[in-house]
Amino acid sequence: AALFAASVVALGIGFYLCRVIVRSKFGKVLIAIRDAEARTRFLGYRVESYKLLVFTVSACMAGIAGALYVPQVGIINPSEFAPANSIEAVIWVAVGGRGTLVGAVIGAILVNYAKTTFTSGALAPYWLFMLGGLFVAVTLLLPRGIVGTIVYWWSERSRFLGGNGAQDPGIAQPRPAE
Repeated sequence: AALFAASVVALGIGFYLCRVIVRSKFGKVLIAIRDAEARTRFLGYRVESYKLLVFTVSACMAGIAGALYVPQVGIINPSEFAPANSIEAVIWVAVGGRGTLVGAVIGAILVNYAKTTFTSGALAPYWLFMLGGLFVAVTLLLPRGIVGTIVYWWSERSRFLGGNGAQDPGIAQPRPAE
C-alpha cells in the first residue's frame, strides 16, 4: 500500500510540475517548438537547449517511475521493454487526448483497465489486435482524444450560446499588440 501511495504522490508531483511548465513562458516556447520548430529557431530561440532541458526532466521523471515500478512488480526483465509497451503508451495519449495533461492520465487508466479486463480470459490472444483497433478507431473517430473532444465540444457549445468558448490550454493563444 505504501508503494501505491508513493506512486500516486509521484504522479501528482509530476502532473503539477508539467502543469507549471506548460503554463510558463518556457512552456509557451515548447508549444511553439512543437508547432513550428523552424519558425521558433528563426525567432532566436535555441531550440536544442529547450529540448535538452525537457528531455532531462522527462528522464528524471521516467527514472522515478521506474524506481517505483520495479518494487511493485517484483522483477524486471527484457520483455518489459518490448515495442508493444511503447506503443501502448502512445495509445494512452491518443485515447486521452494529445496536448492535454489530464488526457494522458485518463487514457492510461482506460487502456490499462481494458488490458486487465481483456487479457485474463478467452480474448487474451487478441489483445494486441484490439489495441490496434482502438488506436485506429480513436484516430479516425476522435482525433483530439477524449479530453480534447470534450474541450472542443464545450467551446463550440459556449460559442453557440454566445460565450467566448474555452481556450485550449495546449495551444498558445495570440495576444493583440498593445
